[in-house]
Amino acid sequence: MSEKLRLRMKVSYDGTDFYGWQVQAEGRTVQGEIESAMARLLGRRPRLHGSGRTDRGVHALGQVAHVDVSPRERRRIVEGLDEVLPQDVSVHSIEIAPTNFHARFSAISRTYVYRMLKAKSPLQYRYACTMEDSLVSPAMREAAKLSLGMADWRGMAKEGSSNQDWTVEVTGAWMDEYSGGWTLVISANRFLRGMVRIWAGTLMQVGRGRLEPEDMARILQSGDRSLAGPALPAKGLTLLEVRYESSEITGKAGDRKL
Repeated sequence: MSEKLRLRMKVSYDGTDFYGWQVQAEGRTVQGEIESAMARLLGRRPRLHGSGRTDRGVHALGQVAHVDVSPRERRRIVEGLDEVLPQDVSVHSIEIAPTNFHARFSAISRTYVYRMLKAKSPLQYRYACTMEDSLVSPAMREAAKLSLGMADWRGMAKEGSSNQDWTVEVTGAWMDEYSGGWTLVISANRFLRGMVRIWAGTLMQVGRGRLEPEDMARILQSGDRSLAGPALPAKGLTLLEVRYESSEITGKAGDRKL
């Protein structure tokens, strides 16, 4: 393309039937579905870049992605993309972004939510993990506070990860209890593979009384994965939001689809 526009889009999906975000040799993926839909509209398959890779079974309300298209292709994408996507993935907004915007590398923070239920709920089963016992919320809140700040998170990352840098700055971490269960929310500048599910599993162990709130700090200081809790099921995890500097969100006036 001699001339191109960079489009920024907000995407949501039910991750239950997806093998994660990233295109794979086998298995249905979110990136694959959106690229295939664009190919139907444009007669070519443009490359879509996401803010990060969500694992198999993980959901999203605020995933962000970008794609480069020609000015003539823009209207086809804006008017037709969401219409040709399957029911479990949707593009909520599409707008022109600066040419140096990158969905992944321009992001300054991401926020995930993990949901746990107190009892079986057929309507929420796909989006939350059901606890078989009660949890002590004050202890979990205290442990969440001890997650804040800059730390080495290798003790709460998936084993076998190829990361060279384990440092993460957690800018927000809290837990709310409501009548039906518990909601865990964490924001950080980056996330390691499996980090949120292991963090949620560690908070669960604190809530059960099997770990003390202070153990959260001890795990981060030691980097010992064996001290942390189990990785909870993927279905309870949702990517809630990706944030950017205001100057990197929108370039000139573009199309918005709500």
